Amino acid sequence: MLYLLVVLFVSTVLTLTLIAVSTVITGKRKAQRLEVAERENINYGSIIDQANDAMMVVDIVDGKVHQCNPSACAMLGYSKAELEKKSLFELQPQEMLEKSSRVVADVWEQKGLIFSDIPFVTAQGELLPVECSAKVAPFAGRPAIVIYARDIRERLKLEGEIRLQQEIIREKNKDITDSINYARRIQTAILPAEKEISDYLPEHFVLYKPKDIVSGDFYWFAHVTTTIPTDPVQKQITLIAAVDCTGHGVPGAFMSLVGSTLLNQTITDRSINHPSDALNYLNRELKKTLRRQVDESSIRDGMDMTLCAIDTHDMKLEFAGANNPVFVLRKGELIELKGDKQPIGSDSDEVLKPFTNIVFQLEKNDVIYLFTDGYADQFGGPKGKKFKYSQFEELLQSVSTKPMGDQKARLDSAIEEWKAFQKPNGGSYEQVDDILVIGVRV
Repeated sequence: MLYLLVVLFVSTVLTLTLIAVSTVITGKRKAQRLEVAERENINYGSIIDQANDAMMVVDIVDGKVHQCNPSACAMLGYSKAELEKKSLFELQPQEMLEKSSRVVADVWEQKGLIFSDIPFVTAQGELLPVECSAKVAPFAGRPAIVIYARDIRERLKLEGEIRLQQEIIREKNKDITDSINYARRIQTAILPAEKEISDYLPEHFVLYKPKDIVSGDFYWFAHVTTTIPTDPVQKQITLIAAVDCTGHGVPGAFMSLVGSTLLNQTITDRSINHPSDALNYLNRELKKTLRRQVDESSIRDGMDMTLCAIDTHDMKLEFAGANNPVFVLRKGELIELKGDKQPIGSDSDEVLKPFTNIVFQLEKNDVIYLFTDGYADQFGGPKGKKFKYSQFEELLQSVSTKPMGDQKARLDSAIEEWKAFQKPNGGSYEQVDDILVIGVRV
C-alpha cells in the first residue's frame, strides 16, 4: 500500500513538472514570435521611412494600410496616423474599385506588378496620377503587399510637351515633303517627254533613278536645224545631254533648273554651233548666275556634263564633256571618248579654259551611252565595294546588242542586285547618289 502511494506521488510530481516546463517553452516561443514580429515592424519602418518614393504596406485581404512613410503622407496630404487608418481602396477612385481589386489579386498571383493606370485620391479630393510598383511581402505574419508609388504629373506634362513637339515636327515634315513633292513635279516638267525623244531617236532608253524625291541629275534633249554660216546645207541635229549637278536632293534640283535653262538658251544663240560652244557658254553664264559673295568667297557649285550632237544623216557624233566621257559600243567593242578634266562652274577666280569638241564617225547599229557617276559609285556587292567603271563597262558590253528596253531592264536589275547584298551588320546598301544612264542606238 505504501508503495502505491509513493508511485502515485512521483507520477503527480512528474506531470506537474512537465506541465510547468511546457508552459515555459510555450511562453518563450510566443515571446520569440513577438520579438520576430517586432523586428519585422522595425525593419519595415526603417525601410519605409528611408524610401524617397511614397511607400505603403497594405494588407492583401482588406487593403488596410499597415504602415506608410513620410513621402506617402506628403504626397497624399494625410498625417501618418490618418493614412494608417485608411485602406488602399479608399485611396483610389471608387469607380475603379473593381479594377483595384483585380490589380491586388494580380500582384499576389504574380508576386509583383508595375501599373500606372489607377490614380490615387489625395486628402483634398484631387486625382493624382502615379506609377506603382507592388511586391508581395508578409507583414507581422499576415499576407501583405508593399506598394511604391511615384507622382508622375511632371513626367506626364513633359510627355505631353514632347508629343506636342512631335506633332509640330510631323506637320512641318509633311509641309516640307509636300513642297518637295511639288518641286518634283516642276523638275519632271523640265525633263524631255519620252515621245519627244522617240520621235527622233526611236531606239533609246533612259535609266533615271533619283536618290531622293528630287534629283541633282537631269537629262536634256533638243532637235535643231544647223545654222553654220560656212555650211550652206542645213542639217538636222539631235542634241542629248546627261548632267550631274553638285549635290543631290533639293540643292542639286535647284542647280538642275539653272542648268536646264542655260541649255535651252544655247539652241537660240547663233554663235553656238558645237557641243563645246554650248559647254563654254554654260561655263560663262553659270559663273554670272551664281556670282554671289558669301563671306567674301564665291559659290563653287557647278555640274559635270556629257553633251552629244548626233547627225544620223551623215552618221557623225560631236561630243564635249565636263569631267564625263561618252562610250560608243560597236559590235561589242567599247570605244571611250574622253571629256575635259574640268567641271562647268569651277572656281570663278580661275581662268576659263575652253572645252574640247570631239567629232566621231558613227556606223550603223553603234550604241552611244551617256551617264553620270552615280551608277559606278554605288556601294554593294559581297564586299561592300563600289560597282566601279570597269564592271560598268563589262555590263554595257554584255547588253549592247540587246533591244534597248532589255538593256534598261538589265542595267536596272544589276544595280538593284548590287545594292541588295547584306551589310556585315545587317541590312542592304542604300543608294548613295542619283543614277542616270542613257543609251541611243543609231
